Amino acid sequence: MTTVSYRLLDTLYTAVLVFNDSLQLTDINNAGETLFLISRARMFGYNAAEIFTGSNYLLENIERTRDTGQLRMEWGIELDLPAARTVCVDCIVTPVMDAERCLEVVVELVNVNSRIHTLSESNISYLHDAARKSLSGIAHEIKNPLGGLRGAAQLLERELNGSGLAEYTRIIINEADRLRNLVDRMLAPVTRNSVNRVNIHQVLEHTLGIVEAESEFNIEIRRDYDPSLPTLRADGEQLIQAFLNVSRNAVQAIEENGRILVRTRIKRRCTIQRKHHKLAVEIDVIDDGPGVPADIEEHIFYPMVTGRVGGSGLGLSISQSLIQSNNGLIKYQRLDDETCFRILLPVE
Repeated sequence: MTTVSYRLLDTLYTAVLVFNDSLQLTDINNAGETLFLISRARMFGYNAAEIFTGSNYLLENIERTRDTGQLRMEWGIELDLPAARTVCVDCIVTPVMDAERCLEVVVELVNVNSRIHTLSESNISYLHDAARKSLSGIAHEIKNPLGGLRGAAQLLERELNGSGLAEYTRIIINEADRLRNLVDRMLAPVTRNSVNRVNIHQVLEHTLGIVEAESEFNIEIRRDYDPSLPTLRADGEQLIQAFLNVSRNAVQAIEENGRILVRTRIKRRCTIQRKHHKLAVEIDVIDDGPGVPADIEEHIFYPMVTGRVGGSGLGLSISQSLIQSNNGLIKYQRLDDETCFRILLPVE
């Protein structure tokens, strides 16, 4: 392959390995280095049998492609990797021919788990948007009669002219206002209003300062920041509100003397909202609380879904919308008796 071809390989998000006609490795792209946890320089010259140890079926397909000059595609092959890892991959083996002679064999490996994970993220984003649009329609229908109800209560209050019964009209007006504010929060715009360069650690420190000041009991918030993170192009105010909702959720989930960890890392080559990004910032908000009830954990980012008594079910939904408007995504997972909300924001 030419130098230009090699550069093109590094733009792909699937692992690509190139072998000569003796099945010795001549090149591997960045995604392949990540999959095998080894550099291109160290793998150069390895034989296919050395690389695919324990994956005889895949090795047989590579040899057949070289011998027959025919493209082969296989799905769901178990591939043994360094550090005792095993992944399931889809494999495309392509011959590079010169007349009837096979000069090179190109092996493309697609991590099935990553593909399923990407589809899952896409579904989360799509279903969340659909739920908010549906709820927006319902909210508009609620606001119209709510305004009439409030107006009628105000007229009745004037007619009562200081009577003790006016207390009840005041309750009606206050509850109507509360519902209207709730609806307004459902319909809050999620477009970025002010996009600037944002230091994510400044956003987090501002947010955590508010959360610590609000807390009624002793909580331990630990920071594990990566100081090398680049700045983001984002709406800082929206990020603050999103992180406030997620952090408050963590505080409400833990008991007194509970612990929260906020961790930042750089993530390379990831897919967010069906788009590939070379770099993204990963923020984890981890608490040692009991986690989300199992029956609602797949729906926690939908409006009006909550596992807490007295909760509105809007905090996480609004946070997801705000993060998505900044091209990011929030994910939930429960690992090792800890709850983790992971926020991904692309570095543009």
